[in-house]
Amino acid sequence: MEREQRHDMSMSGIGTVASGVYKTVRIDGISRINGDIDCIALDSNGTLSISGSVLGETVKINGTMTIDGDLSTERLVMDGMGTVKEMTNCSESATINGKVTLDKGLNSEKVEVSGSLKSRGDVQCEVLSVHGGFAVDGLLNAGLIDLKMSLPSKAKEIGGDHITVRRLKKTSILQQLAQVFNNRLKADLIEGDFVDLEYTEADIVRGSEVRIGPGCKIGRVEYKVDLKRDGDAQIGSTKRI
Repeated sequence: MEREQRHDMSMSGIGTVASGVYKTVRIDGISRINGDIDCIALDSNGTLSISGSVLGETVKINGTMTIDGDLSTERLVMDGMGTVKEMTNCSESATINGKVTLDKGLNSEKVEVSGSLKSRGDVQCEVLSVHGGFAVDGLLNAGLIDLKMSLPSKAKEIGGDHITVRRLKKTSILQQLAQVFNNRLKADLIEGDFVDLEYTEADIVRGSEVRIGPGCKIGRVEYKVDLKRDGDAQIGSTKRI
């Protein structure tokens, strides 16, 4: 439907929004959308549940959101908590400030997380920047991966061109003690061109240039050009390939 033929929808308080095709959907309060929604922009402040799928250019959520179907958008901004029970596709960017759970997986150009990302399927993007933590049951694949952990993180397999893993520095004594015991990245396989790891446990790390930093426990490291190893790192075996 052409833009000029679409109409705005606004809901305040507690209520239900009908499925359909809209221009801008603005929700303030506690609302439910029965069925699929196709819009230019969705802006929700409060609690929103959607029994179908969402198609929109921009989706902004401030509060909580549950989508029973797919989420397909160019730009997603999530401030709060969200759950998507089918596939999530964000063609340009996904910005998450809080906690999001994706039952099927995520495809996006750029993903920025300040908090927690959980995906039961694969996560694929060009850039992934995380301040917090993630749990990916499948493959995590990105051109650039920059993880600054303040939460435990894990993925079955991680692949990328440039992979950097650090612990996010804490300010209080209690936070520092908590991160020593809990905040680690765990994976079966980590593979990239440039791999720079700290506080990581993995069966295999493979790359061209590899640095295994403090707090790491790696079963086997395979490298092409260079391997740097911190004195604190534990490595079962190394092999130049």
